[in-house]
Amino acid sequence: MSNLYFPRIHFRGFARVNVPTGNRNIVNTIDNTTNSVYMDDKPFDINQNPKIFHDYLQQIPPKFNADGKADPDGDFNLAAGYNFYGNNHFSWENTKIVSFQCQPGIHSRSDPIIGSKIELWGHYNEYLRTTFNRARWVDIDPTMPDTAQIFAGQLTIKEKNSSPSTHHFFSADINCVHSVRWFGENHIINQSQHFLSGEFSQTRLFQFSIPKNDKHFLLSDNTINSPCLTFLSNALKRKEIKGLIVQYVVFNMSSPKHPNTHVFYDLIGTISLWDDNQMSTTPCGRILYPQKNSRFGPISVQANQKWVSCYMPTALPFSTREPNPISDNHPTHRLGQLQAQGDLELRTNKGTLVAVIPEESYKNFWDNQGFIDVPLLNKIDGVLSLSSQSNIWNESTWEVHTDTSNFSLEAPDIKHDRQFSQTIDIFSYFQGQRKSNQHIPIYISDNSVVATRPKESLSTDVSGKAKLTVYSKKPGTAILYLGNANNKIIVKVLADDWHLEEIPIEKVDYHTLYKNVMAYYELVYPFMSDKVFSMADQCKCETYARLMWQMCDPKNKNKSYYMPSTREMSQPQSILFLKYLKNIEQKLSSSNSDNCEKILDYSQQRITSKEALIYHLKRAIDLELSIMQQYLYAAYSLPNYAAGKIKVQQNIWTSEQLKMVNGSSDRRLNSGWRGTILEIAHEEMIHYLVANNLLMSLGEPFYTGEVLIGQRAMSILNIDTEFSFEPFSEHVLSRFVRFEWPNYVPSIGRSIANFYQSIRQAFIDIPNLYPNNSTTSGGEHHLFLNELTNRKFPAYQLEVNNTESALFAIDFISQQGEGVSPDSAYFEHSHFARLRNISTTLSSFKLPFEPANPCLRNPVLEPQEGCNTVTSPQARILMKLYNQCYEFMFALMTQHFSLTNKGSLRRSRLMNAAIDIMAGLLRPLSIRLMNEPSGVLGRTAGPPIPNCKNYQPETNYSIGCKRLAIHCQSIAHYCREMLTDHQSQTYIELLEFYYQHLQDLSTGKLSREA
Repeated sequence: MSNLYFPRIHFRGFARVNVPTGNRNIVNTIDNTTNSVYMDDKPFDINQNPKIFHDYLQQIPPKFNADGKADPDGDFNLAAGYNFYGNNHFSWENTKIVSFQCQPGIHSRSDPIIGSKIELWGHYNEYLRTTFNRARWVDIDPTMPDTAQIFAGQLTIKEKNSSPSTHHFFSADINCVHSVRWFGENHIINQSQHFLSGEFSQTRLFQFSIPKNDKHFLLSDNTINSPCLTFLSNALKRKEIKGLIVQYVVFNMSSPKHPNTHVFYDLIGTISLWDDNQMSTTPCGRILYPQKNSRFGPISVQANQKWVSCYMPTALPFSTREPNPISDNHPTHRLGQLQAQGDLELRTNKGTLVAVIPEESYKNFWDNQGFIDVPLLNKIDGVLSLSSQSNIWNESTWEVHTDTSNFSLEAPDIKHDRQFSQTIDIFSYFQGQRKSNQHIPIYISDNSVVATRPKESLSTDVSGKAKLTVYSKKPGTAILYLGNANNKIIVKVLADDWHLEEIPIEKVDYHTLYKNVMAYYELVYPFMSDKVFSMADQCKCETYARLMWQMCDPKNKNKSYYMPSTREMSQPQSILFLKYLKNIEQKLSSSNSDNCEKILDYSQQRITSKEALIYHLKRAIDLELSIMQQYLYAAYSLPNYAAGKIKVQQNIWTSEQLKMVNGSSDRRLNSGWRGTILEIAHEEMIHYLVANNLLMSLGEPFYTGEVLIGQRAMSILNIDTEFSFEPFSEHVLSRFVRFEWPNYVPSIGRSIANFYQSIRQAFIDIPNLYPNNSTTSGGEHHLFLNELTNRKFPAYQLEVNNTESALFAIDFISQQGEGVSPDSAYFEHSHFARLRNISTTLSSFKLPFEPANPCLRNPVLEPQEGCNTVTSPQARILMKLYNQCYEFMFALMTQHFSLTNKGSLRRSRLMNAAIDIMAGLLRPLSIRLMNEPSGVLGRTAGPPIPNCKNYQPETNYSIGCKRLAIHCQSIAHYCREMLTDHQSQTYIELLEFYYQHLQDLSTGKLSREA
């Protein structure tokens, strides 16, 4: 079965492609076998600023202007390509279902499913817990245009008028990497003189499959009362149907008008049924290949008793391409008609006329998208060929296919006699049907790079299946041909870096990591330094050491979020990230081991006015901020893995307790109790932003919030549970469970659930909260959102612009905290359930176990009721630094929201700076203070109760950034004056980095958004 059977669901839209182009080695600046970079024919000195190489590459002639013409002063050049800063993101934009076929030749365009949005997403990132995840387009060998691979994780379809928070009626996970299958060139006859005209006329066909028995396969055929969906749903019930096949073609690349920007392609595709005879990622059927490869592409043919169906999306070239995109909403260029070839005749090698394809049918391309059904004239009695006025397509009688046509291998480890290989399934087809083939020759373009088992030929069994093992011999790229040139496998062998395994953990510092791994990516892929952070900044790498390892973990290589996205990194290089993380943890552990207003009853009182609702939303922000800080305090009071391992060696902890507190030694996803509480704290930070978005949607400015503790918290919030900063313990866990206590469980006293219930009801009851012309308020964000949210609402980014989205936002907070109900899918992942699980495990130990550092309860610098004053001079210095950094972080956030409250938080350089201050300064300072003597016998200090001054933002962005730069500079000066230890040097570097960063923002050297 193939996409030529029925039903067929056709879709059309655009592909947004952001592939990097500086890695194509146009002028021999890269050695792909060693990942080395050259400038002026000499190895680039990695001690120099990477920008020197970036500027060098972008200035190499020839250069071109925005019209693609040769111009010595142009902004484009071949060496860097049109998108030197590309990040491999790939997405389907404005893609909609355009027709449905349940019988030959008839395209239904009246079904309710027509116009529905179809979207391709990346994989959910378990580490960052994000929504809005992009798929990735990766060329495993950038010098070869037919080596593209797509790493995608989810396909969704929802109604045409849906919002990001609307449920989709179809959703499924994608569990296979899919590669370009039919690649074509010169698909436009009259090409312009543009330097990218060759790329404009390239075509690529991709295919992936979705098994119907996957637990995340969701098809709701009664959502929109669609006969099409009912037809499809019934077809899927058939036993021989394994699921769905999705085939799509990208072509007609748009002309980039500025360097370093993504481009668009036209996108057409089809969803159809998948059965046992069909490959997962490879088109099957009777495939005809053109005698003239230039401009013409393959055709697949399927016949039944009455009809012949042909799929020919790239078979014929277009006549022309207009120089400019059609419009902002249609970012590709208008193409002329397909080249006229007269009527096409399908015959067998015996001369039997099988079918005739009229010229008007294949020229009606945008209506049928290359699917043509014509009457069967005579029974097929042999090998097929299709003839036109200027070309002939001949059937490849034997087809040899594999679902793994592009892949990478590690280089052999000669010293330790280790071979690396991949065994793949090979299938042989005779005239479209799977059959045994006893002799399939194997040809290898470069025998010095790879070898195979068997060596010269292989045989398939009675089911048409065989195994082929490909093993590496040396770094490079080789092509394997199975039978003929149409059936090929491209294999890249990665650089030989096995000597890096010999470097001990204690020797893997930042400079070792940069020299052996990161320098190459910093030079060739500048999108990281431009959009995220520069790997040449040691302070940033130290701050995000754990995250870098998790993103580069080889086990995530088939996930869209894997870094580096271009996937040239060898396994020994990636393990250096783990060693670097362990080294940082050990140093931190060893250095620390030397230092041993208004009362309201929310459960009863209703909110009846907008003013009262605004007041309560501000209290919600106070509440979320206060809870988040308490979770962070408890999490950071727990030693990290390296410190916990020392406790095991000292017989203070058992190995089981180490695993409970810190997870596994591989520093992957399981981070134990410490990691779980940090995850919950991160989600509370999102709740803080959601509450602010609710507030800003009512026309109010961003509200920083106040950390409330003790009697003041109980008085203002009127919640029975005590708010205080305490180290992790059974008592503290019980208090945290009370924070998240659900509404559906009977409880004595007033809870946070009651509090939000009254706010939710107010959004329903109070009229005219949102005028008709309301627009989204509050910055979008997609970090720290759990997998359930991503699966159901992959486009959700905290938007609030009407009552519906406000209620959705409040329910989102409640679902994460309470879990909806014990039977809900949200319950297991709720804060309530996760905290209770930790509490239950902790209390189950035969002997009491107190893993936390002996930190003070509510540490402060100045005496305060219910708090403990820290007297140790060194701890007080660090606490003052913490307070300064905390104020600076919120000043950055406040300045961002004062001018761009509707903008992207993830692209805002001010918000990114705030996150870096949180991760790079507040986090390590918290851990450090919890290991610092407090001046109170037997107790260490801790981060102080925050007391953030109200920052008044500037209305002028430049002045605001200048003021923030001065603030940052003063904190750096305090660090230099008061702290002289090695660890503090990272703080100073980070502050100096952001001082210069803010200076550049104030003068316009940097854009406001990354």
